[in-house]
Amino acid sequence: MAVSQVYLRYAMGIKMNKKWWHNTIGYQIYPKSFQDSNGDGIGDIKGIIQHLDYFKELGINVIWICPVYKSPMVDHGYDISDYEQIDPSFGSNEDLDELILEADKRGIKILMDLVVNHTSDQHEWFQKAMEDLHSKYADYYIIKEGSKGEPPNNWRSIFGGSAWERIGNTNKYYLHIFTKEQPDLNWENKELRELLYDMVNRWLEKGLGGFRIDAISHIKKDFNYKNLPADGKDGLASGWDHFSNVEGIEIFLKELKEKTFNVYECFTIGEVNDVKPEELKRYLGEDGYFSSIFDFCHTNHRVRDKKWVNNPIEMVNELRSLLFSKQEYANGYGLLCNIIENHDLPRAIDRFIPEKYINYYSKTMLGAINFFLKGIPFIYQGQEIGMRDYPKKKIEEFKDPTTYNNYYEHVSRGDLEENVMGKINIETREHSRTPMQWTDNKNAGFSEGIPWFEVNPNFKEINVRKQYNDSKSLLAFYKKMIAVRKRKDLEETFINGETVPKYMESSGVIAYERVRDNQRILVINNCNNASITLELQEDIKDVLLNNYDQIMLDQSDIKIMPFQVVVMEMQ
Repeated sequence: MAVSQVYLRYAMGIKMNKKWWHNTIGYQIYPKSFQDSNGDGIGDIKGIIQHLDYFKELGINVIWICPVYKSPMVDHGYDISDYEQIDPSFGSNEDLDELILEADKRGIKILMDLVVNHTSDQHEWFQKAMEDLHSKYADYYIIKEGSKGEPPNNWRSIFGGSAWERIGNTNKYYLHIFTKEQPDLNWENKELRELLYDMVNRWLEKGLGGFRIDAISHIKKDFNYKNLPADGKDGLASGWDHFSNVEGIEIFLKELKEKTFNVYECFTIGEVNDVKPEELKRYLGEDGYFSSIFDFCHTNHRVRDKKWVNNPIEMVNELRSLLFSKQEYANGYGLLCNIIENHDLPRAIDRFIPEKYINYYSKTMLGAINFFLKGIPFIYQGQEIGMRDYPKKKIEEFKDPTTYNNYYEHVSRGDLEENVMGKINIETREHSRTPMQWTDNKNAGFSEGIPWFEVNPNFKEINVRKQYNDSKSLLAFYKKMIAVRKRKDLEETFINGETVPKYMESSGVIAYERVRDNQRILVINNCNNASITLELQEDIKDVLLNNYDQIMLDQSDIKIMPFQVVVMEMQ
């Protein structure tokens, strides 16, 4: 989209009505690994309650919690067997009520994960469907006849293997685009949809701030079940275009919003991939299906990949283009959620910073790169203290089904074991799921018992307690950064101001202005391990944030040190 089109949208008066969540600083919790309160080695809801004052001091006002519903935990809670009950490993429904109440006292809203593309195969609906394939429950799922003793087609599950599972000795199969223990729901069934909407509203009535909606782009399927050209040795095909953002999904998403989200003033974040620019207005903002969606543009970039290992600045330049492109086409429609980490990604420090350049300056600069872009910044647990990847020596040390699927896929190609483990240690999402590092005590203060997943041995050096009173720590920098973002005199510019890229001719520099009326805020991130000199267009009114002790000026020039980030209000 041309920049002139972006400005045209503003000239036509397209702007957002103020919502309570527009000035959000979000924090994502992976509850299994956050804080164990009862010594069973698994994080729980009471553990979250213990740290609510920590969030308030940090400046957080929205917390998104990954699934805590009843579940067999095949996919760590994303396989739900009862939407109405909290899993005993996390506590009770009463614990969640207490969390909502105590968070609200501190000005914090709680978001839960909403997983309605699929259920667990242990869900009552699926169990009844399997008991009687002619019952109404069978139509709650996607069940089809096989073809000549084979599945209905050759779609591959996102987690590997066929997306179809045979039902006993019948010629019928059920669809699962994730694990076979996560059968997909049939959103074509109106009765099922109404049950889901009622469930959503019961949770919102409890006082939830809203939801992050998982895998929602997959709820509509293209029911043309012809085989696709195989794209692997397994004879299967990804089928992505047939179960992601399929035409007709808008009917379901509009209905979901009208019957649930619109009834309450709630904040919703859609996990939606690959939305085309021309379709974004359907998904995002006041007239969209969701309040916001995540900006995933950077998630496939890893500095240790062969493509970038010897030229990390080229990766930075590509990321810069992607970030600004997303800003440009979202402008005038709504606010993206800006992240660098989540539970499905390796840790950002290891993804983006070459090992030899990891230090206080590069870590603080990384945290600030997209924090001041237009949108809603979200921090993932441990990001604020610089938690790192925890490479493993053997595949048996991992827990996640997708890690094993990736491992076996590499092995099937004939890769050597050591090479496969090297790739897995770069790719796996389990690095982000190691227990939160609170102290340098036993198990990093996460649990008095045996943690469900091994604590990263670096917890003696990287933990909240060590950084808490250190003014030069990463945690202290995050507090400062959040405080700047929430300043009342800057708030409207950070929420509604345009994003104007700057210094694009300078390689390895991600810089932009946030502009609204007569206020201009310049953000400069130097991703180079070398100083650079830039010409300032205006005088500096105020230095809002700086990860160095000083700024070096020479008339109209500013010298930016290696990995320096500086945020300035300009005259």
